[in-house]
Amino acid sequence: PDAPYTLPASFPPPHNVIVGMLIDRRVSTNRSLQRAEEMLNIHAARLPLDELHVKNLTSEEPLNVDCVMELMQRWWWNCDRLLKDNASREMHAVGKDEREKHNNRGTKEDYRRCFIEAAAWAMKSQRDRH
Repeated sequence: PDAPYTLPASFPPPHNVIVGMLIDRRVSTNRSLQRAEEMLNIHAARLPLDELHVKNLTSEEPLNVDCVMELMQRWWWNCDRLLKDNASREMHAVGKDEREKHNNRGTKEDYRRCFIEAAAWAMKSQRDRH
């Protein structure tokens, strides 16, 4: 949650993700961020939780690792499903003009919905488990 960059919800999720975690008795601000950037040369990013518009939940919210992993998996699944559905519509489009309307890429709003749905399910699972 300390990363200065927030992943955009309106684009597909990154292909490679490293989830950082600390098991500590107290929160040490920027500790995993410094380790990632200074020691491992990894660019850190946080999830776009602000997109959910949930009271008292921001992109700075620390999440359990299982919640982050589930959210990322669901985000990938949702985007894969979106692209497959769009490709299927493109194949079944009647004429060339119709096929051009249905390119197999999603819109920013499509990708945003993919993230929001993934995050909502992951947060629900988190609440049910803990």
